[in-house]
Amino acid sequence: MSTLTQPMGGRPILRASRLVLRMGIAVLFLFAAITKLFDPSSFAQQIANYQLTPWSATAGLAVFLPALELCVGICLLLGQWESGALVWVAILLAIFSGALFSAIVRGLSIDCGCFGRSIENTGTLWPLIRNLALLVVTGFLWFSRKRR
Repeated sequence: MSTLTQPMGGRPILRASRLVLRMGIAVLFLFAAITKLFDPSSFAQQIANYQLTPWSATAGLAVFLPALELCVGICLLLGQWESGALVWVAILLAIFSGALFSAIVRGLSIDCGCFGRSIENTGTLWPLIRNLALLVVTGFLWFSRKRR
């Protein structure tokens, strides 16, 4: 049994690390959700800039994605339904990374839209690298969690 798959009972450093990382992802997702929920029309335009979905889907995503990010962030912050929340984090990060990679490959010069209009001019490469790093953190949280 590897160190990551053993129960966390006697490892306070691992518990503290998990807590800090889980809270970090929770705050990141909550911040991203809140900034986009306040201005869904701007977020819809940022999604449209990727040129991946028709406008009707884009408008729906501009409301649905921040709401999902908010739910995931709250679950992680409260430590409730952590396994499900981590699965959603991984799914969202994979989708967002795919969209960013697609924009890079197609040569689109756009802002990632990750945090609505609150943080702009991030481009696509650094957000892609950040998302991949967050996927690694999510994997760590998944494999080191308590199993019930």
